[in-house]
Amino acid sequence: MGKLIFKIAVMLIIVVGMSNYVMYIMTGKSPFSFSGNGPSLPNAPSMSDLVPAGKQTAYKWTDANGVVHYSSEPPPEGQQATELEVDPNANLIQGLREAPADNPAPAATPEAVMPQGHVYDPRTIQKLMDDAKQVQETLNERYEGLEEL
Repeated sequence: MGKLIFKIAVMLIIVVGMSNYVMYIMTGKSPFSFSGNGPSLPNAPSMSDLVPAGKQTAYKWTDANGVVHYSSEPPPEGQQATELEVDPNANLIQGLREAPADNPAPAATPEAVMPQGHVYDPRTIQKLMDDAKQVQETLNERYEGLEEL
């Protein structure tokens, strides 16, 4: 009896899936999708309503307790404030500039890029290991330089 119910459930799932696919092929819309003519939220804001269109003015000031405030409203009377222009469509996180290296890396030569000779030659393997150690030393130096910052 349990096997029969299982077989009927599997067949029902297959039939529903195939009918959904056939309806999608015929109409271009899934009968189980919630977009288009199906259920919708009538008062839901669109994405253009959520993101402001242009630049806006913001104010920055420090109160008597030393707390820095940011607001779209002007500060209370008597507070000295800095007026900021904010573009919500721009990236607000500024990139870091890389400090110039004291010893620039040498230009890549064909020998440095592609090992010459047979891949399993002991000299080629030794050169690859030496190159890997050099890369590791360079990365360690850069990491130590970042820790100093």
